[in-house]
Amino acid sequence: MRFHLGILPNRAIPECGRLAGLAEEFGYAGFWVADSHSVFRDAYIVLGNAAIATQRILLAPGVTPTPTRHPAAIASAAASLQELSGGRLLLGLGVGDSAVRNLGLRPERLAAFERKLMTIRGLLRGESVHYEGQALRMPWARFDVPIIMACSGPKSLQLGGRLADGVLFQVGSDPAFVRYALDNIRAGAEAVGRRLEELRLIMRVACCVSEDRGEAREAVKGYAAVAAGTTFSTVSREYFDPDLHAALARFKAAYDYQEHGSSEARHGKLLTDRILDAIAIAGTPAEVIPRFQEIAALGVREFCWTAGMPQPEPFIREFATQVMPALRGAADG
Repeated sequence: MRFHLGILPNRAIPECGRLAGLAEEFGYAGFWVADSHSVFRDAYIVLGNAAIATQRILLAPGVTPTPTRHPAAIASAAASLQELSGGRLLLGLGVGDSAVRNLGLRPERLAAFERKLMTIRGLLRGESVHYEGQALRMPWARFDVPIIMACSGPKSLQLGGRLADGVLFQVGSDPAFVRYALDNIRAGAEAVGRRLEELRLIMRVACCVSEDRGEAREAVKGYAAVAAGTTFSTVSREYFDPDLHAALARFKAAYDYQEHGSSEARHGKLLTDRILDAIAIAGTPAEVIPRFQEIAALGVREFCWTAGMPQPEPFIREFATQVMPALRGAADG
């Protein structure tokens, strides 16, 4: 089992670089940086600094929304990071959420997203491609950068299974929601003769661990609020019990994208224990470990949790020292 750390670059860029170094020191597999222009620092600048601050850890925008950048701009930034990091980039792409909504735009339609993904992949490899009637090429680029598609809705999960090198899926932490995601990814993969096992599957989950249970659950609310909105908007209604769906509807109606990811957002008060347990994995190590084991039994072997709290260092350390060894040992056994 492998664990990735995500951050929201809502802090100074050197501080983000320090967190990347801490993640590498504690054995995380990857370091993901949220990409939302109106809310955070520029993800690619943050990742460039992280590439210099680290030597081994994988680096990824988590994730770049295709409506806000031309495919050639995304490809150029990704190729530059791949060169700077010595081949450590995972290119996370998605249709857009806070980044597009705060600009008055709409998430990308999947047909347009597919064209952009294929254009970016070709440019990274140094191929000549055509996009919207224009011939494009980056002759200096010769990179096979894994493209990881961020997915939550059924059609996007199927497209990820059909097209991407891997899927970063965020559907909450309830095992029923995870099965929903895997079934759709598998359907997309098998439609083009691929097997689910050929894809890199990374589950993004709101998570926080502390010996103080109340502290962990309070600290996770900022990012859990992000994940709760995504789950409500994308997972099919039949996977919810009525009370949970109603609670999430009230929460979603009050969500403020200007406070996206903030642990101090006012909408966080609507995150009931029932919502939190369906969306996040938060509590003591003894509570958290079996929940990851339950999901791993479904076939998920990589996880990414986002440290969105104001002071993330103790939680990054606690997860790495108290949870990761136990789960790796269980997987090895």
